[in-house]
Amino acid sequence: MSAATKSQVLQSFKQLHKTCKRVFNGDDHALQAARIKINEEFKKNKHVTSEKSIGELVNLSNSIDHEIRTTVIQAVETKPGVYTVKISPDTELGTNFPFDENVTPAQLKKLAKTQQKCCQDKT
Repeated sequence: MSAATKSQVLQSFKQLHKTCKRVFNGDDHALQAARIKINEEFKKNKHVTSEKSIGELVNLSNSIDHEIRTTVIQAVETKPGVYTVKISPDTELGTNFPFDENVTPAQLKKLAKTQQKCCQDKT
């Protein structure tokens, strides 16, 4: 394995741990489970020597990192039945549309183009 490839593997390993530390901040159980899973998966594939296969695994690691950063949110119960949601700036917020069975796909597509993303800094 070349030095550049080793560097990519190490970088993706560290990035996953950093992302999990940030996303699961305050949730020791989830953070520990993520650490264990990351370490297991990298150890499971340490025998791989093909540059192509390693590249694919690094790409998978980067995709997983992106998925964790952009889709995982935390909800904390502040009082019984009341939750506060922690949403990071990286969280991708989809557009929600009220259900209307009479809306055509073309109308829905047009509506999606006119909707603005919420919760984004307008500066």
